[in-house]
Amino acid sequence: MAKDLKAMLAKKLAENNQRHADAHQETSFDPGRQHLRIALEQIDPNPYQPRRTFPPTELEALASSIAEAGLLQPISVREISGRYQIIAGERRFRAHKLLGRPSIEAIVIPTDEPDMAVWALAENIDRQDLTDYEIGKALRQVENLFPSKTKLAESLGMNREDMYRYYAFEALPETLLARLDLQPKLVSRSAAADIKRVLSANASDSGRVLLLLDEAWELLEAGQLEQTKVASYISKRLEDHKNRVLSSPRSALKLARDGQQVGSIARDSKGIVVKLKAGAISDVQAEKLQSFVQQLIAEEV
Repeated sequence: MAKDLKAMLAKKLAENNQRHADAHQETSFDPGRQHLRIALEQIDPNPYQPRRTFPPTELEALASSIAEAGLLQPISVREISGRYQIIAGERRFRAHKLLGRPSIEAIVIPTDEPDMAVWALAENIDRQDLTDYEIGKALRQVENLFPSKTKLAESLGMNREDMYRYYAFEALPETLLARLDLQPKLVSRSAAADIKRVLSANASDSGRVLLLLDEAWELLEAGQLEQTKVASYISKRLEDHKNRVLSSPRSALKLARDGQQVGSIARDSKGIVVKLKAGAISDVQAEKLQSFVQQLIAEEV
């Protein structure tokens, strides 16, 4: 779990809870003000909810608790277009549905889109562990609510470097993102950032890199490769391929004049060999060749 992000959001969540408490103290149950009982059919989920799944066993346990002890904390909502959107408390809302309750107690809080997004993320990180992948998806979902990624980072209390690690998941192919939807704990943001660096560094050989990434992913899902070693696995396989290519015997390039071979150029793992027959070039040409080779070697690779 992203403990650092949880700490960063603690202040925001505390402010959220204080607003709930203040609203609760202002009125015990006044249907005309902030504290209402709202029909479940009038309530929509938070569009910025980062959690992809709600385990049935957890919802059933929460529903049983509510059935026995009642709803200890109302959900918080905002009013929009004649309906209500959940700010925080979707698990409680779903538990009420499981119980067949027609309505739920709620506190109505005026809020804007950025705060909706931040509160949804803060509540989930505080109460249940979100994976780095789920946090990354949540950040991408809400980034257009902020003028820039810098402002988004400031709103969440994150440093930009760490936030960009969450964005590293974007570099993965869609097929692997779909697999992460099913197993979001498979790869951390740091491992994703390492994979992104390998993909970027070998963009000219993207086809081979993506094949190796798929190969590594299969090993990862099978428990035969650690997530922290996926990037190094790809790099090593690329290096092995490069060495095999260089060590493979190559036929020499023939050098000819007037249809007659006068020399050859051959390259293998040990180096490059240029051979010319005696008398193929003059002493002046030999000096020019030597000067050209020295100039070539002096250039940066």
